[in-house]
Amino acid sequence: MEANQDHLQTLTVSSKGQITISADARRRLSIDKGTHLLEIVVGDCLLYVPEHIYLNRIIDNLQASLQRVDLTTEDIVADIEVHKDDTFRSLYPELADK
Repeated sequence: MEANQDHLQTLTVSSKGQITISADARRRLSIDKGTHLLEIVVGDCLLYVPEHIYLNRIIDNLQASLQRVDLTTEDIVADIEVHKDDTFRSLYPELADK
């Protein structure tokens, strides 16, 4: 099967609510024992997405967004450091002077 070819497979739900993912799909998506899947319900559809793929996409999108505004993670951490004491004092005034 070609690497980018779509895959259609019928799965059967067991009495315990379990399904078996085909070996081909597991290989193509790097799903191994212990891999976490995100369960997403969209209307009448049920999607399972390997968490590592989803998180990698989020990270890629975040990095692209930061680059567009010329901001680095170091800039964000530095800004947090500058404002954390003020934020703590405003959220917990009874603890701020201790």
